Amino acid sequence: MNADDVTGFLSRWSRRKLEKVDPAPVPVPAEAPVAQPAGEAQPAMEPLPPVESLTPDSDFKPFMRPEVDPGIKQAAMKQLFKDPQFNVMDGLDTYIEDYGVPDPIPESMMKTLYQARQHVWSDEERAAADRADAEAAAQAAADAEAKAAIEASLPPADAYPADPPHPYVSAVPDQKA
Repeated sequence: MNADDVTGFLSRWSRRKLEKVDPAPVPVPAEAPVAQPAGEAQPAMEPLPPVESLTPDSDFKPFMRPEVDPGIKQAAMKQLFKDPQFNVMDGLDTYIEDYGVPDPIPESMMKTLYQARQHVWSDEERAAADRADAEAAAQAAADAEAKAAIEASLPPADAYPADPPHPYVSAVPDQKA
């Protein structure tokens, strides 16, 4: 496929697209406003109660009508949500705490962390910790040796009878019948 084929295709597609005749849009008649009888005037908006007098049990519907000033709507909503029932923590506020303040790791835990030893501690602290670890390993090895020596000095487990004899029975009679 060469460049002439592509331009030929695009020009043909464009020409066919323009030749399509769209049906004329049908005008949608606008709804005629309902004429009110000459004797009736538009109902006047009833006066709103003072925002300060609102309680959670008050009716807030008049404040939510479209013709009410947005500032008055906002003041009414603030008055509604001042009620303590709307200020109860629900336990799902996981991110309410300030996580920008670092929680320091306790020193006892820091001593056991290998990464902290390698990257945070000074050379002297690292050397002291390595010496303490070597002493602890030597003590553990000595304890294991002592335990093995004690276990070796004990008689084997099969040297003891499975059921020790009862102190009041000297011998169990043979029960052949």
